[in-house]
Amino acid sequence: KQTFDNDDGRSEQFNMSTPVTKKNTKKNNGFRDQIASSGAVSAAAIATAAVNAAVSMKTLTAPSVDKSYISLDSSKEIDLDGLPLTYDKDLIEQYWKKERGALNQRWSYFVSKAVPFLTRLVTLFISEGEINERHIPGLSKQARMDLQDLGPTFIKAGQMMSVRPDVLPQATLDELTKLQDAVIAFETEIAVKQIEEELGGPLGQFFTSISEEPVAAASLAQVYLATLNDGNDTRVAVKVQRPQVLSTVSKDLYVLRRAAEVFQGLVERFAPQQKTNYVSLLNEWAIGFYTELDFQNEARSQQKLRDAMIEAGIKGITVPKVYEDMCTRRVLVSEWMDGVKLSQCPPDEIREITAVAQEAFLYQLFDLGFFHADPVSSCCHFELSEYFLLA
Repeated sequence: KQTFDNDDGRSEQFNMSTPVTKKNTKKNNGFRDQIASSGAVSAAAIATAAVNAAVSMKTLTAPSVDKSYISLDSSKEIDLDGLPLTYDKDLIEQYWKKERGALNQRWSYFVSKAVPFLTRLVTLFISEGEINERHIPGLSKQARMDLQDLGPTFIKAGQMMSVRPDVLPQATLDELTKLQDAVIAFETEIAVKQIEEELGGPLGQFFTSISEEPVAAASLAQVYLATLNDGNDTRVAVKVQRPQVLSTVSKDLYVLRRAAEVFQGLVERFAPQQKTNYVSLLNEWAIGFYTELDFQNEARSQQKLRDAMIEAGIKGITVPKVYEDMCTRRVLVSEWMDGVKLSQCPPDEIREITAVAQEAFLYQLFDLGFFHADPVSSCCHFELSEYFLLA
């Protein structure tokens, strides 16, 4: 419930869970008028109070796999923090209970980013009646910076939305695209230590060289160019997971779950014509995202896609070979390929390979039933006459 003063000065309470009916339309209008007449600071205070009040009465559960389409292993392995290495609803809820203080702290940080942004939107809507296009670039930049500050989970969400022109304006897509490459890298010393721990030996046992700095840094991991200690100095890409990413993502799932509950309640309250179930949508995305933390699963999928494309005789597409004996849950080693990101290719080259890429994707989707689900520009490279699809 949110308390506010009505037009005659009396305090009234507005229950966010109350459905819109003719009987309470007057009160609803009073609440909207109250927001409309408030300044930016008041709007922020109302938004903050509403968010916290709406979720404080709920007992949140982790996303359920009962209706999920995500393929999951049956492993029950856990790490030192008690987190499951493969998504497990019950174990994640146990972790949430144990980390209640940290979760509240993380929620507070999320609110500190979300509320000012929401306030800016509300202020623009109040003053202009809409979000004019001239404000989109500035809002998009702020959203991108906030997502980057919030860390890997939110960066990944932004990356996902950067390829959705059906949902977001072009200025926002352009800004979110920066999240695909502009992630701050962690120290190479830490990456080397993790490689050695995961592979079970000193770096020189496996590689004759490795780049001093990562060639790419993403939300979950960063990539190094290395040469195998195989007598041929075979060049490979070594993908190393960010430290503590499992615990960070697990906390963020709580934040997103809580935020989704609030958003769903607001949509049902103020836009009942909108039928999308945002909680279910978040649940499916969260399970899939958690599954991405297992690089062995990624390695199997990448090799499966490579083998299927070769067997089907799809031309012009190359999926890098995986060195499965060097892949663990936190390290993935695959064939190195030189190329130019698709987003950096001239229009004539993009037109040339569009038909090839389209055929490959339609085969994956309709014939194989197993497809590359993250075809952002950082995953697609072009060299000479080949279009590289990096799984």
